[in-house]
Amino acid sequence: MSDSPPASGPQPDSPHPPYAQPQDPSRPMAYPPAGDRTQPATGAGASSGGTLGRTAFVIAAVAVALGLLFTTITPLILTNVRTPAVYEFLALLRAVIGLALGTAALILGIVAARRRSQPVLAGIAIGVGAVEILATVTALASSFLYTVLY
Repeated sequence: MSDSPPASGPQPDSPHPPYAQPQDPSRPMAYPPAGDRTQPATGAGASSGGTLGRTAFVIAAVAVALGLLFTTITPLILTNVRTPAVYEFLALLRAVIGLALGTAALILGIVAARRRSQPVLAGIAIGVGAVEILATVTALASSFLYTVLY
């Protein structure tokens, strides 16, 4: 072991390379030193930029899948249930869930499109969400009118 002073310059063992200090300590620097990489240059949300559009698309796909599932099992429900109240309850439950999923897909799709996050998936989610809302409201309105008028 030698008693020589440490060599000047960056050491391979040191966690941070040496930085230049500002000339006047009373004035803060406007920009960090050139080698300072403590904060990302693009912001905190850059790593997950496309998740909002993708989330809106997945919610819209779940709304469509729920509608297809209910359409598929409707004959089974009608043949195996003795009272129409069970079918009406399941149809109302499907309508409420479909309306909630359609609204969520529409809102998230609009937000994602405004942020330019996955614009194609956001556009698909906007279209599917709007159609889901329109179809559900139309089905509920026609069912209500049928009940009231007849």
